[in-house]
Amino acid sequence: MDMEVEDPEPEFFKPENRGFFSLLIESFKFFLLNLPAIATIVIPVFLLAEILVPIIELFYDDLAEGATSWDWVNIILNNLIKSLISALIYSILAGIAYIAVIRVIAAAMHGEKLSPIQAMKDAIQMLPMFVVTALLYHLAYGFGLVLLVVPGIVLFVWFHFWQFSYVLRGKGAVSGLMYSKSIVDDNFVRVFLYILGIWLFMSLMNSYGIDLIADLVASNVGEEGDIGYILVNAVLVGLGRVLEGIRIIFLMTLFMDLEKD
Repeated sequence: MDMEVEDPEPEFFKPENRGFFSLLIESFKFFLLNLPAIATIVIPVFLLAEILVPIIELFYDDLAEGATSWDWVNIILNNLIKSLISALIYSILAGIAYIAVIRVIAAAMHGEKLSPIQAMKDAIQMLPMFVVTALLYHLAYGFGLVLLVVPGIVLFVWFHFWQFSYVLRGKGAVSGLMYSKSIVDDNFVRVFLYILGIWLFMSLMNSYGIDLIADLVASNVGEEGDIGYILVNAVLVGLGRVLEGIRIIFLMTLFMDLEKD
């Protein structure tokens, strides 16, 4: 299961300080080259995540009701808690896909070929520590947001590479978070801008592409919130999540760039 990660990368993905658009273009090219393997992993797992998370959300609405005497504060707290719980559940359900895709892409970057089936088997074995690290990440990030927005953003950027720290370097839980912080410290502004850039790019693709089309089609099946709407919307959005491979390749390459600095 162990992957050699110290071998020199092929020249195409040799770690170097790329500009944002250069890194984005090369990530897209590499994504297309590995699309079949990525799709084989992402589609079934993200379909499961996209179907289950909206259904589970129906059972924990209004968690902050009556928490304070101000309704607007309760609404903000409820939305924050709900989003954090949903993000955590989504991370757990999608953990297998993320681990498997990272391993397949990392193997390809080293000129090797790892089958999607083997990557999924490896991912299942690695999932428990992945979940623990995800939990610590979301707790730290959420705690920072509750205190003030700025600490939350700082922690979000510091610990953003926890997935790669664990899957590629074997550093889980607290050590994974701290390893991510250690490579970000001297490049905080650059990393923040790159993360913001890829987030905006993927948000535009998802919101004005995948999600919009999925919503239009699902609206013809039922009203928002109905089981029929949830299922159809989840299927279409899950199919579109294959494009998350671009984000993973982009961040993985940035992760390796930072290690070389």
